Amino acid sequence: MTDVTGFGLAGHLGEMLKASRAKAELDLAAIPLYPGARDLTAAGISSTLLPENLAFEGIIRSDLSEATRALLFDPQTAGGLLAGIPQSRADECVTALRAAGYTGATAIGAVREAREAEPAIVTKNELVFKDGGRP
Repeated sequence: MTDVTGFGLAGHLGEMLKASRAKAELDLAAIPLYPGARDLTAAGISSTLLPENLAFEGIIRSDLSEATRALLFDPQTAGGLLAGIPQSRADECVTALRAAGYTGATAIGAVREAREAEPAIVTKNELVFKDGGRP
């Protein structure tokens, strides 16, 4: 488990995966974002730490839009928590967290064994904006 802070979701997840020699398959549509995050990213507004975080973007698919990569590497000062839970217990964990008042708790993907030629983070989809377009 780690807090999603200065290195963004992708940076922190990448560190967990490196330590585990694994890859993650993310469902980008399931990732909770702060209100307004998509709009700010679409407007080109980002943290001054984002360029430094993007230096590690080799861990993720290169065909994602620039805005999607920015959201995945967005540095937070008070982000959420990222936990690796056995798949057989994930639903139970999310249900328990929601019952305890953590309504934003959700499963965002799955961890798999990595092959060395793959990026550490792969995605099922692309982030989409309210109007249905890509960021």
